[in-house]
Amino acid sequence: MNDHVRHLRAVTALPSRGSALEALDRCLSAGHDLAALLRELPEVLAPLLPVSDRVSIAFVEPEPDQLRFYRLLPPLEAVPSPAPRVRVQGTVVGQVARDGVPCAVADVRQDRNITFGHASHDGIRSTASVPFRVAGRIAGVLNVGSSTVGACQPAMLDGLLDLAARIGPALLAAERPVPAFGGTELVGRSAVFRALLRQAERAAASEATVLLTGETGVGKTALARAIHRHSARHTAPFVSVHVADLPASLIESELFGHERGAFTGASQRRSGRFELAHRGTVFLDEIGEAPLPVQSKLLRVLQDGAFERVGGTTTITSDVRVIAATHRDLHDAAACGEFRRDLMFRLEVIPLHVPPLRERFEDLELLAETVLRRLSANRTQPLSLTAAAWARLRAHDWPGNVRELESVLMRAAVLEDGPELSLSQLGGPGRPSRAAASTGGASDEWPTLDEHERRYLRRVLDHTGGVIEGPLGAARIVGLQPSTLRSRMQRLGVRARATDGGDHAR
Repeated sequence: MNDHVRHLRAVTALPSRGSALEALDRCLSAGHDLAALLRELPEVLAPLLPVSDRVSIAFVEPEPDQLRFYRLLPPLEAVPSPAPRVRVQGTVVGQVARDGVPCAVADVRQDRNITFGHASHDGIRSTASVPFRVAGRIAGVLNVGSSTVGACQPAMLDGLLDLAARIGPALLAAERPVPAFGGTELVGRSAVFRALLRQAERAAASEATVLLTGETGVGKTALARAIHRHSARHTAPFVSVHVADLPASLIESELFGHERGAFTGASQRRSGRFELAHRGTVFLDEIGEAPLPVQSKLLRVLQDGAFERVGGTTTITSDVRVIAATHRDLHDAAACGEFRRDLMFRLEVIPLHVPPLRERFEDLELLAETVLRRLSANRTQPLSLTAAAWARLRAHDWPGNVRELESVLMRAAVLEDGPELSLSQLGGPGRPSRAAASTGGASDEWPTLDEHERRYLRRVLDHTGGVIEGPLGAARIVGLQPSTLRSRMQRLGVRARATDGGDHAR
């Protein structure tokens, strides 16, 4: 019996999976630096893995097409430095990092065109790889391997996804120092914005529930990430749920999980977002869109930290901090009976209002310069704006806020020639404001961004015959989830018109 086998037998003597998860969470929340975490993690991780002949974590590098690996099992006597960077192209791990789709390979030797890199040195014959996300983006991949052909199967991927959501962000946070509050995501020097950041920093130091309010596109999600990143929970997961994007029938399952057979298609037990965020933060974006039955269960979670999976009877507890966000006035929604007043009071222990861009116009140039620097990163010449472009920026009233500003600059970087951008799509200083446009002041020559999007979606829907979902549907063409596209259509007043008279908006 080799040392690795003895090690695994020793750690698998833990009494239950629940105890093993508790040991893992204690390790992840202990505030270790990277070296200490890499020493402690293998022992508590091994009992939770379906196979463990070789286990590694791969981080997506800022440089294109690069991954950075750390080996977790077999454990090394010395704390490992990262393995040499590995190219994404031609590897299963790279494919998972690029596409975000978990993958199990029964026999790595079946496809000679796939490179399996360092794992092949350990005689690995079967692998499973799952992605994990940080701040909504794929940040890395958890990989497990076995020397036995067929040991890795698709059935184990859901469990590995849960583990990756726990350990991936913690390892990444330990590797990278925490930036100053807000980092590069929250930019501004106006008095109103600096006051908001001071309040958010105090909120981060507490365990209180936070409610972020403000118009669409002002940066509520970025502020929620910053609060988590600077809280005592920063080594644990930040799990984001965009409530408006989920069909009402699936919200409860997404939040609280489900048992096998709970509904059609529930072929196995699945952990919900509150379980995955244990000891971390759950961000409930657009909480004002939650159905009333789900609001009742959320109130219970906030009060007791307890819930049951859909189709289950076992009460589960999860230690999470909740940050919610909405563009709606929840007081008005409560007065209309659309939102529970008791839940509203639980959510707004610390209310933070994110101002629209028109109320912090002195931040406009700094924001634009920040976006231009980011867009210039992979260019031979840095992007800049003409004097006329700056005038157009100042004349526009930015109904879409910071998100609209980013979209305008990105579009100009793609469509305009040369590094100096004119932003001609915004018109000149005399362009009618959004208020004027709503009263008939806008012309066909200068349609609003909403009108541009409205026309585009109608063209796409005409092309698909009103079909939204599926490989030939409108959602696939525009690059959105079907639920997100439906929300966008509802906001813009766009209807799917089927060519055969039927209802193809499915």
